[in-house]
Amino acid sequence: MSQIKVKNFGPIKSGFIENDRFIDIRKITVFIGNQGTGKSSIAKLISTFSWLEKQLYRGNLEMKYVTSRNRFVNTYCSYQNLKNYFLPDTEIEYRGNAYTFNYVNGKLSGSNNNSQKYILPKIMYVPSERNFFSVVKRAEKLKGLPQSLSAFFGELERSQQELSGSLTLPVGNIKLEFDQKNNTLNIIGSNYKLNISESSSGFQSFIPLFLVSRNIALSISENHDSSQSELSGEEQKRLKMEIEKILNNDNLSEELKKAALELLSSKYKNECFLNIVEEIEQNLFPQSQKNILYKLLEFVNMTEGNTLILTTHSPYIINYLTLAIKGYKVLQKIIDLPNNNLLKEQLENIVPQASCISDEYSIVYELTETGEIIELSNYEGLPSDENYLNTFLAETNNLFDNLLEIEEQI
Repeated sequence: MSQIKVKNFGPIKSGFIENDRFIDIRKITVFIGNQGTGKSSIAKLISTFSWLEKQLYRGNLEMKYVTSRNRFVNTYCSYQNLKNYFLPDTEIEYRGNAYTFNYVNGKLSGSNNNSQKYILPKIMYVPSERNFFSVVKRAEKLKGLPQSLSAFFGELERSQQELSGSLTLPVGNIKLEFDQKNNTLNIIGSNYKLNISESSSGFQSFIPLFLVSRNIALSISENHDSSQSELSGEEQKRLKMEIEKILNNDNLSEELKKAALELLSSKYKNECFLNIVEEIEQNLFPQSQKNILYKLLEFVNMTEGNTLILTTHSPYIINYLTLAIKGYKVLQKIIDLPNNNLLKEQLENIVPQASCISDEYSIVYELTETGEIIELSNYEGLPSDENYLNTFLAETNNLFDNLLEIEEQI
């Protein structure tokens, strides 16, 4: 399990006080809070460090290169538009499975953990601006497009091209198909067919997220062989060069060449999926929020080592996550019972078994307007109802009671 400590970075001031200030990055990690409290900032930092760790492990980068000339801030953090979040007293430490990074006094240092537990991840950052590609034609040609958004578009294009036939969506009785000839995504209902640009804002936001997450999760699941097609064009070119270098080395025996190729393959084969999603609930009805959350939980459960990081303003997401955790507890009890098919069916109608998640694998953090990060309390492993998002639901009820009291005085 990776960890990160963040202090005096953008809106994050004191950060997390407990656990020696380190946030645990578990299989399911959720960040909640008001706008501008740093939810996306910390998610982007995790994405950046995870990418650097992966590149260093593969040998694509050298630590000396990463840590010199302030490249961490000016190059790697600029990719996620984080450059201006750094302050003179910013402190960040990331403890990954393969590498540890420490940023203090304006400088980054790093070290190899020499760990045998590192699992090579496919890293996907799903930005909140994802619906942009649903409404703007040839958006990838626009100048000034954020690099992270361009990277997501590349995965979206690949997911569209690899979509065979029609795909039933978990939202409504709707199917999705990709028109190869016109290079368009279409949604198909019982009596209509629309281009995604003509659909509702919910579909425009949800479909890119669902399609990319599904395609990556399936491509590296334990039931599917990873292939070279998962690599970017630059990675494929680098891999080809390294293969040729091994094959053309006359000083290596055939046995050593085989061993070198196997080692090289392991360094390029994505073995798990790190899915980082901004505002999962964007433009979605509560029922649809539940459906997409359960699908993302299903995807994260497909392969050991998969991780899902969410930022959200929605109290429904926390409540549905609570159901998935409770569903896991119930499922463990059902499994041991004889003739349990009826109980499993009843559970499936509430929470799909594939989406159930252990409380040990999930954690929720609340970011405050004063720059603190707080772990959401729980009761028997279930996220507490007393959280920032539910507080505003309760406040509405209190305000309504106040209106009734005024009415009684009239």
